[in-house]
Amino acid sequence: MKLKEEKIKKFFTLLTIFTLLVMVGYQLFSSLFFLNLSVRKEEKSAITKTEVEKSENQNLPEKIDLPVPFTPQAPYAIWDSLHNNACEEAALIMVNYFLNGKKLNKQIAEKEIQDLVAWQIKNWGKHKDLTLEELKELAEKYYHWQKIRILDKITIEKIKKELSNGNPIIVPVAGRLLNNPYYRRPGPYYHMLVIRGYSKDKIITNDPGTKRGEKFSYPSEIIYQAIHDWPGKGKDILEGEKRGLIIEK
Repeated sequence: MKLKEEKIKKFFTLLTIFTLLVMVGYQLFSSLFFLNLSVRKEEKSAITKTEVEKSENQNLPEKIDLPVPFTPQAPYAIWDSLHNNACEEAALIMVNYFLNGKKLNKQIAEKEIQDLVAWQIKNWGKHKDLTLEELKELAEKYYHWQKIRILDKITIEKIKKELSNGNPIIVPVAGRLLNNPYYRRPGPYYHMLVIRGYSKDKIITNDPGTKRGEKFSYPSEIIYQAIHDWPGKGKDILEGEKRGLIIEK
């Protein structure tokens, strides 16, 4: 009798263990199944998004070059402290004159730069490297532009789309990544320029960092890698966000 009870007890113990294993196995299978389903949905979504972007890009012109007037940040080639830090002002001036349909020359550009710097000293206490947000504020308060937006997580595809809509883009960059042969070596930690167009595999810019900067073309990948907003310190420039500034009439 005792032996029989032990066998029954052992049977139920084994049955319990078997049941637990089945339940655990089922839960594990379900988790893996739904995880795999989720991954497939995400992959499908990513593929769909890529297909949409490709489709949109196929509808874009093969080449665009907006007639953005040019000025270097040192119109008279005087590379003093003020002009060494005037790339933001020069970029903003070029876009402002483009939107207003006006021409630029050395005299006009120099006066505009000096006036923008004077405004910053009066209202902000000093002339310094500007983030894209600060440049946006400067455009709003000095030039009184209202339709201004910052394009976050910028890509070459987004750049081309904006250009196709007639919008030049001001981008902050890690200047030394551009490897422009006309920069004073080793080049600026931080810089700003205007993207005015594109061709098959190039981005066309107005780069105020050199007098040869009008319609200066960079490989698309170089521009993308270089785009970084000002993080506060030159050594941290590669931590800056990828953003662009767009002003519309």
